[in-house]
Amino acid sequence: MAWGCLQRVKAWQQSRQSMKRNWYEWNYLVLDIETSGLDPKQDHIVSVGWVCIQNGVIELDSARHIVLNGAKIGDSVGIHMITDSDVEQHGKRQESVLRYLRHLLRKRILVMHHAPLELGFLKHSWQEESLPDFSVNWLDTLAIERAKANRSQQPIQDGGFRLGACRERYGLPEYQGHDALTDALATAELLLAQISYQGRDCRLHDLNQMGGGRVRFV
Repeated sequence: MAWGCLQRVKAWQQSRQSMKRNWYEWNYLVLDIETSGLDPKQDHIVSVGWVCIQNGVIELDSARHIVLNGAKIGDSVGIHMITDSDVEQHGKRQESVLRYLRHLLRKRILVMHHAPLELGFLKHSWQEESLPDFSVNWLDTLAIERAKANRSQQPIQDGGFRLGACRERYGLPEYQGHDALTDALATAELLLAQISYQGRDCRLHDLNQMGGGRVRFV
């Protein structure tokens, strides 16, 4: 038991030290989830979209948008425009999608906009499928933007931390579509803009201090 604790402490120390490397030395997976509601215990994941960042560049050929086959649409169709027919024809098993995500995240940082919501659904889905324990470092572009505003004592109006509003402050264009992949791409661009604002010497540690952490799915 003591040896196991020592190994975990050593791994934690190594992780803390490695996070001081420059941000572009890391690879990222930017994820967005569309759901049937806001409560992970009652609602469901409808679709997921992601895109990877490697060597500081968004890899468009890594972009994926996947609809889940067990999704219950209901009134949420007006939000994400995914229908019951889409689920029936194109839906993939939630377990398979989560296992694929786990594979992709082994050497990547997970990035989201408003991480508590996304992580809540991921944790609940992980438990539903009884998948093996898995830990990953994450960043939240919303939290990073809030930390930036607090540091500069810049007042932000209601709704000012929504994805579109955050992008607008960096001069990024507005996306017309609203689906998981579009929002993942929009979040990836926002992250790169936030990093550019921090300066070329920005480290993963700096981003993590502004809005990040480590989560364990069990």
